[in-house]
Amino acid sequence: MENVVTAIFDVESEAYKAFTEMRNKPAGEGYSVVEASLLKRDGDNIVISDAFDAAGVTSDDTATGAVVGAIVGILGGPLGVLLGAGTGALIGSAFDSDDAIDSASMLEVTAGKLYDGEVAIVALVQEEEPAFDAAFEGYQTTIIRHFAADVVKEVELARQSAAEYENQLREQLRAERKAQRAEKRAERKAKMEARVDSAKAKHAERKAEFDEAKDIANAQYVSSTKEMLDEE
Repeated sequence: MENVVTAIFDVESEAYKAFTEMRNKPAGEGYSVVEASLLKRDGDNIVISDAFDAAGVTSDDTATGAVVGAIVGILGGPLGVLLGAGTGALIGSAFDSDDAIDSASMLEVTAGKLYDGEVAIVALVQEEEPAFDAAFEGYQTTIIRHFAADVVKEVELARQSAAEYENQLREQLRAERKAQRAEKRAERKAKMEARVDSAKAKHAERKAEFDEAKDIANAQYVSSTKEMLDEE
């Protein structure tokens, strides 16, 4: 039987210690680790701290092929952020219920339950269930397992969803950039129209001043001409 086992640690240092022990001894009584990664949540992101692929250990039951690496890639991308934001509160409030955990997908559980600063080990394991739990004896952990075949299907669906989500983001980005360009064009047009209106206003003001000066000059000319004629 192949399972994907997620062990979330209460103490970060214990996760690193357990991972080192697992790397040095990937097989134990009733289980063998095919591959494993050490994950840590840093804010909205889930990052990989360490990983190994056990030499000489092969996967017989499913064509998994770097399952843990694919899981890490999804959780570390934008879809992982959405999964964590969308399911974290639900999983956290119902975490004591085995039914709630079993009904949630592996990606949802890991993204939703791994809180900021916490560390988890995700491993693809061949085991006689639940033999692999022995690797975490003495550590404060929450252990969750899913059938590897189910996780493989989930990863493929998540990849498709991630591709669709990225396409949506690109379309949204293009729309935003188009809107920004339109806004800048509108701003430039408004500034140009404002300058034209300002120039027209100044021209009208100068014309009014000129007309006023002309009227005064004409009045002065008429007045002086009349005085001259009166003197004659």
